[in-house]
Amino acid sequence: MNILAVQIFSQTRPQKRLSLPVRGKTVMDAQTNSAKYGEIDYYPYSTVKIPFTGKFSDAYPKYWLKNLLKLNLPCPCCGKTMIPLDKIKELPAAGLFSASCLTAINALEQYEDIMKPVEYSIMQIIKPLAQKYPGIDLQELIVLLSFEYESNLVATQLTILNRLKSMIPELEKEHQQELYDITQTAKEFIVKKRMVKFKRKIFIKDVEEFADKIKDKELSEKIKYEAEQMPTSEDSVSAFIMKYKDRTPEEIGERLLMFSAATLEHITPDSQNGEVTIWECQRCNNNRSDRPIVEQITQNPNMLDNLRNHIGILVDRAIFLRNHGGNEQANKLFGYAKAVRDEYLTNIKKAKEDSIKVEQEALIKLQFDEIPIPPDYIEE
Repeated sequence: MNILAVQIFSQTRPQKRLSLPVRGKTVMDAQTNSAKYGEIDYYPYSTVKIPFTGKFSDAYPKYWLKNLLKLNLPCPCCGKTMIPLDKIKELPAAGLFSASCLTAINALEQYEDIMKPVEYSIMQIIKPLAQKYPGIDLQELIVLLSFEYESNLVATQLTILNRLKSMIPELEKEHQQELYDITQTAKEFIVKKRMVKFKRKIFIKDVEEFADKIKDKELSEKIKYEAEQMPTSEDSVSAFIMKYKDRTPEEIGERLLMFSAATLEHITPDSQNGEVTIWECQRCNNNRSDRPIVEQITQNPNMLDNLRNHIGILVDRAIFLRNHGGNEQANKLFGYAKAVRDEYLTNIKKAKEDSIKVEQEALIKLQFDEIPIPPDYIEE
């Protein structure tokens, strides 16, 4: 008996490569004249290509893990329901995002409650606007909003730069000019150079490299923290609107769903030869990167409860299968649930003194005493 049917992933409709004029200049002109923190967006751009290049456990290969998505698993970190990637791909492939904004919004609304905060906020903004302008598409809707939200974004960026500048007097004289130059270059670019977008990552990299030279570690961390507050499309409605106003309707629609997509995450990082994987939403996957599990749990206070719910769904399905004659598949699911639980506990214990409190809580919440292991289960 199969646990679930394997899903067939559909292909996204190919997008045209668009020329990108920049206020009367060619892309080459813009590259030549752009400042250090300038960035030009190239097309085509796809938000749903989420690669997974790591190893899989032989016992739980990728095709088997895909089947689990039929169970509507919650993210083990944030607890939100995840969207299978093929579901996201189906919408642009069917032309729903490239049609009128009303059609696109109708397609998106079924996932509205599980969108991340910024994406959910965008939906609340564009829905009434779509009623007012039903004949335009999703991109044109975002362009209309950009006239209002550009000033909000610039004001936030300049406020952060001013806070960084306010720290200059606290620095040793030899470092004062360097921080001034970094903030002034960013300011001039944000205010004057509108043909290309502000490149936040390079700005933060420069600030971090500068901060590492400072002897006062508390001040160094303060400067890094302030630079990290520069808004992104992940945490700012204004940044989202200004970034995606130049994207295609398909890209905007996909982006509203992307961080709710189910992605495979190694519990032990692939860089440390981890093989046991779990489905986690794209946002939580991105935020964790290859950081220790204890750090992820600490930053997400409800994570152990959410992980318990995730494992509980797997166990409930295994019990159902066992009760209906599917002992082999039930045993495999029980084994997977145990492997996931044990992998988390192993990572928590590795952190030693930093994880005593987390470990005690995990041992209570992730224990299996109440889960009936079938008599014929044999651990490999």
